Amino acid sequence: MNTTYGPKLSPPILSIVLLFSFLNGQPANKDYYRTAAEVGVFLFLEYGYTGESPSLETSTEAPNSFDQFFRNKLRWNIDKIDNAKTASDILLYGLFLGGIPFTPLISDGDYKTMVLANVEIMAINGLVTNLVKHTVDRKRPSSYYQTRDEGGDTYKSFFSGHTSQAFSIGTSTAIMLSRSHPDKKNLIWGSAITLAATTGYFRIAADKHYMTDVLSGALVGSIIGFWVQKKHAKTYFSIGVDPASTHYQVIWYF
Repeated sequence: MNTTYGPKLSPPILSIVLLFSFLNGQPANKDYYRTAAEVGVFLFLEYGYTGESPSLETSTEAPNSFDQFFRNKLRWNIDKIDNAKTASDILLYGLFLGGIPFTPLISDGDYKTMVLANVEIMAINGLVTNLVKHTVDRKRPSSYYQTRDEGGDTYKSFFSGHTSQAFSIGTSTAIMLSRSHPDKKNLIWGSAITLAATTGYFRIAADKHYMTDVLSGALVGSIIGFWVQKKHAKTYFSIGVDPASTHYQVIWYF
């Protein structure tokens, strides 16, 4: 039985409107309201909205040889996959998302502005990730190979939300902290990329995602983190930033 909550196109249309409204954003009261709306739609897509169930042809489509190869190499034993899932949850919710209110404390930037930027990045990345998940409807490896009952999350494999959020917040945080601590830039970026990549690895080890899900999530998350920071650098932050230097800094580390 297919279950939907409201018209199928409404959340995507509303999400696109919110994303375009971001282009005119500046650090004012309206930006807090916009960010709150983006977070609300993100949470609705994440927890309250389900699209139509995929067709039988889609649900039985075999993974490509590239994904099969890395699944065989990186997936943990069946009795350990839940441990890998827990590890990925700890990194995402405990470190990346949980660190949003704390990382500004080790920076000389404005606290509220830094938190607002990362919350908006989280929301925008979540909107994009969920729009793609509901459009592609790719079956998770755990469901295809029947290693775990995913329930309503069965068709949310592409792309990895854990990985995209880890890279979006990791990229954003690394940019902000590097502004305050340029002498520690290598350590900051090395730590952010390593921890985000480890999150993606655990998603494959947990049989939640294929390698292409993780690689796509890493790319999209990195782009969103950089794009939002580049936009906000002109208006949100008191520390002067040359967008060109920020661009080459990000390209250097990726």
